[in-house]
Amino acid sequence: MGNYLDGYGKENCKHCGLNRTEQGNDGCIGTLKGVMNACCGHGQDSAAYVQFDHDDYKNESNKYLIKGDEAIAYIKKNSSVGK
Repeated sequence: MGNYLDGYGKENCKHCGLNRTEQGNDGCIGTLKGVMNACCGHGQDSAAYVQFDHDDYKNESNKYLIKGDEAIAYIKKNSSVGK
């Protein structure tokens, strides 16, 4: 398996094979409500993260951040893909 960032800057994710959305989101994530940014980890679950949008993100950018298995579980539960 290559580095999880092998898919960065390309049209699709090397892990799931899905194209990025028009907004630039990972294809397997789609849109997550209330999320500033997220990454599926591209096959390496420990690299996955979800950073939630909140009013004070400029001063406390990582205050609402989940990583790894917790992020994967959140993505699977809340992803707009396949719904």
